[in-house]
Amino acid sequence: MVKDSLEVFIAKAKNKLHVMEILPYYSLRCCLIAYGEKTIFSLCKSDLQVEVEENMVDIVIEGSTEEIIQLLNGTKMREIKGLSFKGSFRHYLLLDSIFTLVNHSERKVVS
Repeated sequence: MVKDSLEVFIAKAKNKLHVMEILPYYSLRCCLIAYGEKTIFSLCKSDLQVEVEENMVDIVIEGSTEEIIQLLNGTKMREIKGLSFKGSFRHYLLLDSIFTLVNHSERKVVS
C-alpha cells in the first residue's frame, strides 16, 4: 500500500519541474517504514525512483501506514504526530518541502 502511494507520488514529482530543480546533485536514499514494511526510494537531480535493494540509507521515516500515506499526500511532517524522522535537519527540510510541493496545486486565482 505504501509502495503504491510512493509510486504515484514519484510520478507526480517527475512532472513538476519546480520540484525536480530543488533535488540534490548527489543521490539521497530514503526508507519509509510502516509497521515493519520497508519501502526505499532514492532522489537526485537526474532521477527519483523506488529502490529494490535495502542497502545503506540516509533518511528513515517511520510511522503507521496511514501516517506515511498522509505524508506522501502532502501533509507537513510536523503535523503528523506519530511520525519518526531520522536524518539531518537539512534533509528533513528538503523532504518536507518536496512532499508538500508535489501535492500543492499550481493553480493560482487571479482577481
